[in-house]
This record gives sequence, structure tokens and C-alpha cells, in this order.
Amino acid sequence: MSKAWRAAVTWVAAAAAVAAGAGAAHGAQAGADAGFSFTVEEYAAVPFGTDRATVWQTVVGAAQSPPPGSASGWCQNYTSTIQCFTASGDYVPYGNFNFNSAGILVSKQNEFLYKPAAPSMTLAKYNKVQLGMTEAQFRAIVPSASCVVDEEAYPNWPATTGHKVGYKCDASTGLFPPVAYFDLTDGKVTYKYQRALT
Repeated sequence: MSKAWRAAVTWVAAAAAVAAGAGAAHGAQAGADAGFSFTVEEYAAVPFGTDRATVWQTVVGAAQSPPPGSASGWCQNYTSTIQCFTASGDYVPYGNFNFNSAGILVSKQNEFLYKPAAPSMTLAKYNKVQLGMTEAQFRAIVPSASCVVDEEAYPNWPATTGHKVGYKCDASTGLFPPVAYFDLTDGKVTYKYQRALT
């Protein structure tokens, strides 16, 4: 995956998220739930290859460490996933940290943590993207400002083979805008799906 294009997507998404208040510091966001303090910065800061205990301490803290399967206010510690929410309620931003059988972080997913800077995805652009296209071909069609990274995975960690990056590319603003999803695995398009694009 091109560092320049991924950096552009990450930068515009992070800027938009901060502007929208999704990444406010612990409890500082206006109207934030006092018991929920997970932030977009914490999500981004946890590197792949981190052990489960360290991830938990990073996003929750040593003082909030119930056994696996217990609730801890803003995070849930499931069998193979730590799931953290930024607030209570429906359709709130959250992040998933997924672990392999050795308890090592190999996948991260998020919903609503990032917002595209300038959503402009269209059906015509979507239709131009074909499975098997290289990253460069994909980047030439899909505007980075329309997209955010909603998933990244290293299923064969510590090897980088099979590296997957998932993009969510919106057509407009709003809670559920027309959208396209793309997966790039080892630098090639391996999955595409769209809903309601025109």
C-alpha cells in the first residue's frame, strides 16, 4: 500500500475526526459520557504485534482491568477481541482490536471513528475499480479524501504477507451515506462492494 496515499487518507480522516469531536481527550468532549473515554488517538496509537495485556492497559488502564468477558465501562474484553466505544448510545464511534491465538494484535477495525475530509465517491468511479488492480491503479481512480481506513490486518504476523487494508469511501456526509467498500490485500484490490451509489 502506498505510504503517500495511505498517509493522505489517514491525515484527512484524522483531521476530520478531530474537527468533528470524535477524538476529544478523555472526558473533555462537550456532551461526552463521563464513563466513556476511548478516543481515536488511542485507537491509532496501538501498534500491530502488541500483546493483549498491553493493548488493554493502553486503552483502558491498569486500574480498569476486569477478567476477560467482563464489562469495563467503555471497553469489553471478549475472547479474541477488545471492543471499545467512545460514548453510549446507538451508532457511536467504536474500535475493535482483534488478536490471534497467541494473544497478539493482528487486526484493527473501526466504525465512525474517522470521517472523510471531502466525500465524493460515485458509482462511475466504483465501476472503474476492478478486482486485481494494483494499488497505483486504485489510487488513480478513487479520491483519497473520500475514504477512511476502516480495517487493517496482518493475519500472518509477524510476516507481512496477506496484509489487508479496508477502505470505506463515502459519497456524501451523514450517518449512512451512499458508500463503497474496498479491500486491498498485498497491494491489490481483492474485494469491492457498494450501497446506493449513483
